[in-house]
Amino acid sequence: MHNLQKAEQTLLFLVILFLPTQLGKHFWPPFSFVYSLPIDYFSPVFYFWDFLVIVLLAINFLQKKSVNKTALNLFLLFMLTQSVSLIFAANIGPGLVRLEQFFIAGLFGVHIASAAKQMKSLVFWGLILSMIAEIILAIAQFIRGATIGFWIFGERSFTLSTPGIAKFDFYGIQFLRPYATFPHPNVLAAFLLITIIFLQLSNSNHHRSLRKVVTFFAGLVILLTVSRVIIIAGLVWAMITLKNKYRVFLLIGLGFLLPILYARFSSIFTFDNLALTRREELSGVALTLFSKSPIFGIGLNNFISAGADLLLVGPSRFLQPAHNIFLLMLSETGIIGFLGFLLLIGHPIKKHSFLSVWIVIIFLGMFDHYFLTLPQGYRLLFLIWGMSLAHAPAKIA
Repeated sequence: MHNLQKAEQTLLFLVILFLPTQLGKHFWPPFSFVYSLPIDYFSPVFYFWDFLVIVLLAINFLQKKSVNKTALNLFLLFMLTQSVSLIFAANIGPGLVRLEQFFIAGLFGVHIASAAKQMKSLVFWGLILSMIAEIILAIAQFIRGATIGFWIFGERSFTLSTPGIAKFDFYGIQFLRPYATFPHPNVLAAFLLITIIFLQLSNSNHHRSLRKVVTFFAGLVILLTVSRVIIIAGLVWAMITLKNKYRVFLLIGLGFLLPILYARFSSIFTFDNLALTRREELSGVALTLFSKSPIFGIGLNNFISAGADLLLVGPSRFLQPAHNIFLLMLSETGIIGFLGFLLLIGHPIKKHSFLSVWIVIIFLGMFDHYFLTLPQGYRLLFLIWGMSLAHAPAKIA
């Protein structure tokens, strides 16, 4: 039994450490194509992270440890409401893919809710080390203007000249927006910001100096990603939580960064307005699809296939989910699935458990979809969810 406990601790640490990675084996059945184009969101993928979680859960089962019943019941209800949407779905395959992804990540969240209090230090070190690795990789990518070659962790291969790659135009000079091991710079920035806030709340007096150093460099990488929404959320959080003397330094730093921030934020009204226009279009498509099936939705993970004919803005169809997790949930799973999602995240919010983190997640979720559609997004969501329930009153059995 002692060996099983040590194995569980090791695996939990590895699961947290490898949470930002996306190494996996993709499969491409016929349902994963739209207009003969492969859609990543539809592709069944077996990730290395999934393997770690499955082994972790198996070891936990062998030990017959207690389970957080509140977390388990909320998760099972959420899965039921998501599954109902597939009854009338035109493309069941992508929905089953998403259910499998939610199932593994959600059971991980239930495990966290059941065991996190006893393994708080492992969660802390796993997140800190994963942040340090992502920070180093992101800075190296920015300096090099290309990826480094850590494909073993899921880093994709691209350069500044790769078509469709995320770039920042600073008065005619283009820079690569770093991805690290994430599918987009916005997701990298969100991971860093949410993890910073979470660690500040959960480890107020634990390795304070280390957290300050990591927070500083994480903030630097967030600036390198020039992710507008994350920068706004980070600045608001910093101004609210920092002491007065640190706010002064922050304002001085913003003064030096003003040319960069102005170039980035003003571009959305000029040459980069396609980002805003496409988000508006996707929101309109989501409302249109919701109106067609308001109770059950069009089917989990069916937004792209159901709305492909309606996506017209830009030089080509923008085959992406709605960039708003609430509109996406409403359109795909209807009122039933939407209420299931609200119950899932509403319970920890009602308990005021890590409330600042949830406010940031809700804010970011109104401008992007990764918490429901990308592996690192829903892994992070269920990690925060599990940690929130672990620190809220619950029934254990």
